[in-house]
Amino acid sequence: MTTRRNFLAGAAATAAIASLGACSSSSTGSTTPTADDTSPVTLRFAWWGDDVRNKNTAQVIADYMKLHPNVTINGEPGVWSSYWDKLSTQVAGNSAPDIIQMDEQYIRDYTKNGILADLSKLPIDTSKFASGLVATGTINGKVTALCAGMIALCIVANPALFTKAGIDLPDDKTWTWDSLMTLAAQFNTKLPGTYGVNGGLFYDPVARAWMFQHGKSLFTDTGFGWEPADMQSFFELMVKYQSAKAIPSAAENAQDYSTAIAQQMFGVGKVAMALTYSNIAAQQAAVGQDCKILRLPSMTGKAKDADLWYKSGQFQSITSKSKNQAAAARFLDYYFNNMDAGKVMLAERGLPPNTDVLAGIKSSLGNADQKAATYMSDLASDIHDAPVAPPPGASTFAAMLERYVENVQFGRQSPADAAKKLFDEAKSQLKS
Repeated sequence: MTTRRNFLAGAAATAAIASLGACSSSSTGSTTPTADDTSPVTLRFAWWGDDVRNKNTAQVIADYMKLHPNVTINGEPGVWSSYWDKLSTQVAGNSAPDIIQMDEQYIRDYTKNGILADLSKLPIDTSKFASGLVATGTINGKVTALCAGMIALCIVANPALFTKAGIDLPDDKTWTWDSLMTLAAQFNTKLPGTYGVNGGLFYDPVARAWMFQHGKSLFTDTGFGWEPADMQSFFELMVKYQSAKAIPSAAENAQDYSTAIAQQMFGVGKVAMALTYSNIAAQQAAVGQDCKILRLPSMTGKAKDADLWYKSGQFQSITSKSKNQAAAARFLDYYFNNMDAGKVMLAERGLPPNTDVLAGIKSSLGNADQKAATYMSDLASDIHDAPVAPPPGASTFAAMLERYVENVQFGRQSPADAAKKLFDEAKSQLKS
């Protein structure tokens, strides 16, 4: 079941991370091509995903092996809920796959423990990657993960509900947090039982944008780039939205957050706008009609000051103990940069990071993904540097923030108290 919780952030896999410290190792695999690149080689490639991803990835593997008959690639598809525990066990037993799908919240831990190879030293061309994407997988000067799908934070709107309420769609290049609240509050008045925007507006992804808009950052390389007062202001904004009935009640938000997208309030027409990422196919399918992608508001009403960024939806990495790093890199070079591979994968993991491939496949994309591609293009002149990956020990921050958001919404804690306790708890989880 796809819920907003696993759609936006995924569940925490703390057991997998906890065991990484005992698995530290330096890179011992082959880092340069051999003179004979046609010698037989077998690679293992692990990823998580659904049936569509599994089918597409298997097809790209099969196509590559036809072009390179000396190469055998054994796919190891999995699911998020067990992927990290399994990978942790494999790393501990020195039996990790050569290529592993990686997630932002674990890149720094895996890099710190020497598990990932430096891809900048391997034959993978990133010259056509969109601005800032390589940096999203760069830790302490080493490129240990490369973007497997490009997305960006957005608000998806249901124009039919705006029409039903007699409310005009906003100009998302000029709106502010206050004007969004004013707009959203009109829905509950004009269509009782409906709301302007969902409660997901106040979770981890938007907290990152909020900190950027205030000259701060949610994470730094070693910790947090904000103080309790910064998070307090975010929580106070949320309380204002609650009081104005711009977002659903605390109980409705709590239920909505763990409900399948099709049954969420946006999906059933009780919320006009929802916080999500630009791959909006699931949301558009849920409402059964065209949706519109909007930028986040800013403090100033200027589009550039929304401080949005290109995000890597997932990454691909090569393990440092792989004995076939160069061969693995040549496959990933095909995976990222070959037009035929792009036509197979389309936008299932997010839009292709290679801008030439994206341009070449855009006409083949579905309606929702074409909207995403246009949105990403429109953002290009206003893009902010991407947030750094969470520091070691911060992989559970999103779930932690969710808990404090819920406490404030239910009135269990004041914004000030919740911000201070979140800060202290989050800092206590950091690893040196």
